Amino acid sequence: MASLHLDERTGNWIVMFRWGGIQYRKSTETKSESEARNVEARVEEAIRLLKRGRLTIPQGADPGVWIFSDGKLTAKPVATAPSRFGEVCDAYYADQVDKADTTLVGESTHINHLKRLLGEDTVLGSLTLEVIQDYVNTRRKKSNRFGGKVSGKTIKKELTTFMQIWDWARQRGYVDCICPIKDQNHPRKWAVKIPKSEQSQKFMTWEEIERRIARGGLTAIAEKELWKFLYLDETQVVELLEHVKTTARHPFIYPMIAFAAYTGARRSEICRSVIDDFRFDEEVVVIREKKRQKAMAGTIREVPMRPLLKQIMQDWFKAHPGGQATIAAPLKMPRRKSRAATEALTREEAHHHFRETLANSKWKVVRGFHVLRHSFGAICTRAGIPPNVIAKWMGHTTDEMQRLYQHLFPQDEKSWMKKFPL
Repeated sequence: MASLHLDERTGNWIVMFRWGGIQYRKSTETKSESEARNVEARVEEAIRLLKRGRLTIPQGADPGVWIFSDGKLTAKPVATAPSRFGEVCDAYYADQVDKADTTLVGESTHINHLKRLLGEDTVLGSLTLEVIQDYVNTRRKKSNRFGGKVSGKTIKKELTTFMQIWDWARQRGYVDCICPIKDQNHPRKWAVKIPKSEQSQKFMTWEEIERRIARGGLTAIAEKELWKFLYLDETQVVELLEHVKTTARHPFIYPMIAFAAYTGARRSEICRSVIDDFRFDEEVVVIREKKRQKAMAGTIREVPMRPLLKQIMQDWFKAHPGGQATIAAPLKMPRRKSRAATEALTREEAHHHFRETLANSKWKVVRGFHVLRHSFGAICTRAGIPPNVIAKWMGHTTDEMQRLYQHLFPQDEKSWMKKFPL
């Protein structure tokens, strides 16, 4: 009837339960699993008594709050529930405890744009289709940080977040009609008109990016943006890893970056990994996901382990400072505050060490772990590995994401063109 989940952002335990067809998520405000289990037991007991008719939720009480508080709190009546758009957005965001960090960052950005243009003090129910269409038209006229127009794809992502906020609010009685973005007669269709999106930029080799920059006419920001689409070939990946191996200031950095290069794992997945995910006897790496299935708090996928990665990780685990996390920093590090116990690196710490290791070298243009992920996908494609296998290894769920890697290296294209009969 109830279940516990660890909130990786705060370290607190979250209790989840359903009542009246609605799922509730409430923080126990404790990092102690035993204390959280007690809260879970009290919630289950309250639900059992409600089902037996021995307890009744008072009129106007929020069921989730009432059940969570053992029937001691009635909370605010639905009539006085938050109705201002800004308040609803904040309440929605605070309730998203099971989403991946990258998803939450994206939603936070979307919410900021929505608040700014729709107005934080606007009553949620007053946001009509006309108001939302004006939002779309206004966003389309704005320039992005690279000097171009805001794309239809970006606007659609923002409106998807808006629909999620609206549906969340409707489930809780804050509004009583379907989201204005949805077609009243066909709820799966959108009534709002969104500009057509351009095809996603394909990834580029180092040489392709340098040629574009050499032509001139690009701003410094636009040049920097090009490197976001960089992918490396096999030789470059090997050279980068050799640079990391010889220059990294800390022993965990080389295995951390090799992890990304040989599995295509995301930065958050590397930080989430535990030692037992490396099944050396089976030669498999287990990747812990949070993005692939929305109905689940977390899923896993398995990637075959290359012999070199196996050797790198076995050597690293011999020098590991302790604890469960695959990538963990030592308790004492130069110019850093000593830790009381070993713990997994945060996403920010991982990015810092990645950038610091590549700074002052030609590899400084490699902007982050995602470049190694792109490279893994592109190299797999070039090796002739079937698209469905690559998608399985990388945790892709959409055809669009799979197609991003279905291109050949330029040198391969030249070889194919030689076969052209004219």
